[in-house]
Amino acid sequence: MRKPIKAYLITDPFLYPQSPLEFYKFYQKVLKKHRPQFAAYRDKTMLFDSRLLEIFLELNCKFNVISLINSNANLGLKLGFDGVHCNGAQLDQIQNYKKRFQYVFYSAHNLQDLDKADKMGASGITISPIFQSPNKGIPLGIEFLKRINPKDYQAEIFALGGIVTEIEIDVLKQTQIHNFASIRYFLN
Repeated sequence: MRKPIKAYLITDPFLYPQSPLEFYKFYQKVLKKHRPQFAAYRDKTMLFDSRLLEIFLELNCKFNVISLINSNANLGLKLGFDGVHCNGAQLDQIQNYKKRFQYVFYSAHNLQDLDKADKMGASGITISPIFQSPNKGIPLGIEFLKRINPKDYQAEIFALGGIVTEIEIDVLKQTQIHNFASIRYFLN
């Protein structure tokens, strides 16, 4: 029997409201509809709004969603996040972060980084882009994903990139990868 697919929501400040009240209503609606297991607060501008971070954490707690912060481990520790999602330049920080967080995720874009992040102890690893995604280059593709056996890894593997509808979720079901991460899927 196939285990259920886990969903990993990733925010984007350009696609989410920036006023606290609007963010609260919007994010609560997203969580009610999609019920992800994980959510990462991602703001590549690194201009984290503490009011939005507090709302993010509050709603994730209410909906039993594991809260990750993208890249900024110190802020994540200060605010009580469950984990950190490391960017490509933070691969060598995984073991250090594992001492401080329950969950440490990593963004891989090839098999070598996927293998290395797993060996370093990442709890979750996104592999991307699987499908065509804006500004992400040539997708790795579903055939690439079919070659990955999650039983070969300690970490949970999440397909990422271009997953925007149930169509992509159905295509993922043809692989052994049981999990997906997305920004835009959760906005539908």
